[in-house]
Amino acid sequence: MRDLEGAKRALERAEQASDEIDRSVWLAKAADYAISRDAVLVGGAAVNLHTASYKPTDIDLCAYLDADDREELDRLGFKQSHGDHFIYTFGDGEKWPVEFPGSVVDGDVMRVSLDDDDLLTVISTESLVFDRIRQATDRTGVTFDEAVRLCRAVMQTADWALIEGRIQAEDRQAPLMRIKETYERILAKAR
Repeated sequence: MRDLEGAKRALERAEQASDEIDRSVWLAKAADYAISRDAVLVGGAAVNLHTASYKPTDIDLCAYLDADDREELDRLGFKQSHGDHFIYTFGDGEKWPVEFPGSVVDGDVMRVSLDDDDLLTVISTESLVFDRIRQATDRTGVTFDEAVRLCRAVMQTADWALIEGRIQAEDRQAPLMRIKETYERILAKAR
């Protein structure tokens, strides 16, 4: 639900953040507060959060945006570049892209506490692992390495039975995608 005062507070927290992960989650929370529906952090910024290590990326949020949402984002300093792609420029001159690539998350979500009053909805660990493995079927080094980085970081905490079940189901539905083979290569490298 839209909370413009909350969005301003989150932007202040992003401006004051001491590291890039904090900056990214507070910027995501500001965008979430600016729009009328709940946003879910996905993509590379979610990987950074789950791995507690930062690699430069845009901030991807899943949420449906209407004209009022775009207007409020603009008022807060998120300048629309094209479609549902925005650029936020911090006081130190850093420009951070914030994108809304879709309105529906493919998988489960979880809530992460940023502080006592602010929660951010994020794609779950298992759904993110599955997404990164699916993307790595493109056979590029970048997507493969990103999947390995995530799997390594969550090796001890993820529900691997759940992930493997999704991998097997996807492999049965689309065997030419070779997701099971990609999954096995990623896990071998992650271990």
